Amino acid sequence: MSAARPLITLTTDFGLSDFYVPAMKAVLVRGCPDCRLIDITHQVPPQDVLCGAITLERAVDGFPPGTVHLAVIDPGVGTKRRILLAEVNRQYVICPDNGLITWAWRRHPEPRPRVYELTWRPKKLPSHTFHGRDIMAPAAALVASRASDGVLDELGRRISDPILLDLSPATPKAHCGRIIHIDHFGNATTNIPVETLRAVRPKSVTVNQLALGRLRRTYWDVPPGKPLALVGSSGLLEVAVRDGSAASQLQLKVGDEIRLS
Repeated sequence: MSAARPLITLTTDFGLSDFYVPAMKAVLVRGCPDCRLIDITHQVPPQDVLCGAITLERAVDGFPPGTVHLAVIDPGVGTKRRILLAEVNRQYVICPDNGLITWAWRRHPEPRPRVYELTWRPKKLPSHTFHGRDIMAPAAALVASRASDGVLDELGRRISDPILLDLSPATPKAHCGRIIHIDHFGNATTNIPVETLRAVRPKSVTVNQLALGRLRRTYWDVPPGKPLALVGSSGLLEVAVRDGSAASQLQLKVGDEIRLS
């Protein structure tokens, strides 16, 4: 049986109207002709590192061991900020050292993640404004084509201090959390995992002084237009409105507090 072709995913804030995404893909297929390229999204809001971190974790959660994840939300491009090469959940992540690794790092602590500063550089001098194409994509192609236990040491220097956002899964002792992401439907995802809900067993969930009542199982457990709280597909507490947008109807935003009563 032949070996599986390498997988490389892409998560960026580049949008789809410019040449940036295909420019990176061209580098990837030149460096690793057998690779399979999977677009996670290129619609992360510009410079929104938190949204990028949430999105990247979903990719790391779902793909098989050995997958290479290239994530480029990089407002500090061209500065002295580091580029990371990390192993999380038996997969590889290449991204700027600006907090993008945070949610994957904290949601997948086992096996213990390893993180390196990418010190390898291609022979061609990179531009100051497109490290995604000129440094990170060539490195991702190298990792995908040479994936092994030693590839991290070949390309980087082990570090213990990656930049991490103020973002962690809520613990049972907290009895509260916050909204960390608003999706396309206006559903508000929180940092409260299902494990915390099982420990606390809340009788009611409150957001913006609005009591949503007990946890529901599906969106259809309430009448149309009514708000509810339930566990979403990511295993996190979610606030939604049946057939509507919780963000608009309840005026929710990232950072709003959620309380478990």
